[in-house]
Amino acid sequence: MRTRTRTCVLAGSALAAGVLSAATPAYAALPAPKADAYVVSSEALSGAIAVAPTPHSTYPSGGTQTLVGLDLGAFTSTSVLSAKTEGNPADGTSSASAAVDKLGVDLGVASVSLTGIESTCEATPTGAKGSGLIAGGSISVLGIPTNLQANAPANTKVSIPAVGSIVLNEQTTDADGVMTVNAVHITLLPALNGANLVIGHAECGGAEPAEAVPMINPTVAGATGGAAVAGILAAVYLRRRSAADRSAA
Repeated sequence: MRTRTRTCVLAGSALAAGVLSAATPAYAALPAPKADAYVVSSEALSGAIAVAPTPHSTYPSGGTQTLVGLDLGAFTSTSVLSAKTEGNPADGTSSASAAVDKLGVDLGVASVSLTGIESTCEATPTGAKGSGLIAGGSISVLGIPTNLQANAPANTKVSIPAVGSIVLNEQTTDADGVMTVNAVHITLLPALNGANLVIGHAECGGAEPAEAVPMINPTVAGATGGAAVAGILAAVYLRRRSAADRSAA
C-alpha cells in the first residue's frame, strides 16, 4: 500500500512539473521593440556616390522623417519621401513605414521608373507582418522597357539580362523575429560593381511587454519548478505516513 502511495506521489509531482512547463508562454527574443525605415539607400555605383539611408527613421526614438524632392546618387524624385517608425514597450509592439509617390533610378546601363512605392511592417510579441508594394514601374535597358509587376507577391524576382536582378516585395525574418521588408531591391552584376540598391525599407520587431510579470523559463521550470512541487508532495506523504504509523502503534 505504501509503495502504491509513493508511486502516486512521484507521478503527481512529474505531472505538476509538466503542467508548469507547458503553461510558460514564449516571448520574442528582443529585450525591447525596435523599428527602422528609410526610402532609398545604395552602395557606390560607377560614376555615382553611395547613398546612406534617406530619409531615415529609427525606433527608439522613432517619429516621421520627410524630404521634399531628391537628386542624390542614382536616385531622383520630385515627390515627398517619408519614413516613419513607432513603438510601445508597454505592449511590446512596433511599426515602420516608408513611402514615395514617384522615383527614378539611373543605373548607367539601365534606368528604372517607379510609382506608388510603400512599405509597411507591424510587429507584436508573437511575430511580425508587412508588405512592400509598388503601384507600377518599369526598367529600360538600351531603350527597351520591361514592366515591373504592381503589388507583386512576396519575394518576386525578376532577372534583367546584362544588368542583374530585381526583387519586388522582398520579405525576410531573422531568428529574433525581426522582419525586414523592401519594396524594391536591385542587385547589379559583378561586372557593374555588384552594388545593391534598396527602395522602400521597413523593419520591425516585437518584444515581451514591459508590464508583464516575468514567467518561469521552461527549462528552469522543468528542473527547479518540478523539484519544488515534488518536495511539497513528498512532505504531504511523510505527514500521512507518520500519522498512519502512530495509529498502528
